Amino acid sequence: MGEIGALLPNRAFRRALISLSGLGPEFQDDPLPSPTTTSSPEWVDGMVARLGFVQVDAVSAVERAQHQILFSRNPRYRQEWLDDRIERARTLFENWTHDAAILPSDVYPYWRHFFERFRKYEVHPGYKRYFSGVTKRDLDRVLTRIRREGPLKPRDFDPEKARWDWAGVDPEAKGIPLPTVAKVAMEWHWRTGKLAVTRRDKREKVYDLAERVVPEEHRRRRVSRAEYVDWACRQGLRRLGAATPAQIARFFQAVSTEQAIGWCERRLRRDVVRVAVELANRDRTTAPVYALAEDLDRIASARAAPRRLRLLSPFDPLIHDRQRTARVFGFDYAVEIFVPRKKRKYGYFVLPILEGDRFTGRVDVKADRKQRVLRVLGLWWEAGVDASPQRRARLERELERLAAFCGVARG
Repeated sequence: MGEIGALLPNRAFRRALISLSGLGPEFQDDPLPSPTTTSSPEWVDGMVARLGFVQVDAVSAVERAQHQILFSRNPRYRQEWLDDRIERARTLFENWTHDAAILPSDVYPYWRHFFERFRKYEVHPGYKRYFSGVTKRDLDRVLTRIRREGPLKPRDFDPEKARWDWAGVDPEAKGIPLPTVAKVAMEWHWRTGKLAVTRRDKREKVYDLAERVVPEEHRRRRVSRAEYVDWACRQGLRRLGAATPAQIARFFQAVSTEQAIGWCERRLRRDVVRVAVELANRDRTTAPVYALAEDLDRIASARAAPRRLRLLSPFDPLIHDRQRTARVFGFDYAVEIFVPRKKRKYGYFVLPILEGDRFTGRVDVKADRKQRVLRVLGLWWEAGVDASPQRRARLERELERLAAFCGVARG
């Protein structure tokens, strides 16, 4: 394993994570992509490239995840910018990491290996059950129609429901609606690379052949499996600052933990080093944690994060790894969307409050689009945080900005 090298102080590491996630000042000689503008759709390309990907989520209690993630990094951002880059410029494409996500189109050559990994069910064993509801005939029928007719969405097919072997459990009895055969068939082709999302009709994906969506320059390029593993581990580690192999593997969900361990150990003493990270409780990590050697000085000298108060999406990349967020920031956060109302500790759609390099609270917010107002359903400050009039005023200003972005008034 090798000896542990540098200790990364907690505050410096928090500041570095905020900068790496596009919420703080960039590093000097920053190795990550950087947006070249803040006032046009091209800004989205640079920010998605910097983050690696942006998660997509359909929950719209406030605003859909992909839009709120980008808005929290640029108050000038508008929802149509993302549509422009995906549907017209084709500089971004939608597929899957640990969840549905938007990625830069220039990573598509690497994603061919991700498609193969998914085809072999190396991503998650539960998917095998989900996709067992379709046959080769169903898959062929979907491709034939799209090839002949052009872009289609699931509702353009018959409404026959897909069926699985759920070991006697009826999903509909649990409130989980069964998708149609066509929907599952299209998802399979999308997850394995034959189809691509060409646009969305409101929330519904519209699929076309990948060759008619992804720019030819990206489809034509090929990378080896070794290059793919190196890319996934290196790019994941760079955006994590310092991480365990399991965290590196989970970043894109593109490689296994075993592959990440092997990559780290092969690169050790070349361009990868073992480090320790000081945690929020002043303990230090004991499990193997790795970093890119050239990033150590950047992390140690990370500049202070902006003091202004910001509200993050529950799916923000800064807090995606809940355990890491708790250990590094001392902020215990969970999404309670699927928790029964009476068992929730906080609320349905609770937004973390970030100020500088620490989380100071959380607020349960809902955009009531019928009444056209943004409602605050609950507010909780972290222990030791002074809920001063000035802090409350900063929160109110941020809520007003969020309401305007959602197209409602502040209620």
